Amino acid sequence: ITGTTGGSRCGTGTVALGATASAGTINWYAASSGGSSLGTGTSYTTPSISSTTTYYVDATDGGCTTSPRTSVTATVNAVPTITGTTPGSVCKSGTVALGATASAGTINWYAASSGGSSLGTGTSFTTPVIAVTTTYYVDATDNGCTTGSRTSVTATVTPIPTITGTTDGSRCGTGTVDLVAAASAGTINWYAASSGGSSLGTGTSYTTP
Repeated sequence: ITGTTGGSRCGTGTVALGATASAGTINWYAASSGGSSLGTGTSYTTPSISSTTTYYVDATDGGCTTSPRTSVTATVNAVPTITGTTPGSVCKSGTVALGATASAGTINWYAASSGGSSLGTGTSFTTPVIAVTTTYYVDATDNGCTTGSRTSVTATVTPIPTITGTTDGSRCGTGTVDLVAAASAGTINWYAASSGGSSLGTGTSYTTP
């Protein structure tokens, strides 16, 4: 046997192997000794395999056979998967920190679910300044194998709520006063000062002490 060519693939499937000999017929086997020939010739395509498997070759010419057999490896590389994602958010507009983890390899970030160039690599990614909720995508590459499909990670932009209306209250003499406020969204908080201090209560209405 003058040369061998191993093969590799991502995930389960067949692998093409090759071998050359100084003379004669090349025979392929599943074991280093014994067993029946799986096939003959300078090339051999394995059955579907899910893990790295070693095959063996010898050559026969004029009743003489190579000894020992030569190994040829069919390598099956695992396809990495995205095992987790961490979305992020910002108020009004700005950059958003996103995160992702993978079973193995390098994580790649994209602006689309397919195609396009990588925006960056690694377990974390900071978006450019965005003003609207934007979806980014990740995959992972390891030993030449890439995740079958990209996983979405959302950068949420939440509008800052506004107070849309207030209703003052009044009374005669000492006592409590009912006040009212409305907001574009979210929870209304009541305070005793224009800045700082703790919230006195929440909701659209507040009754003073």
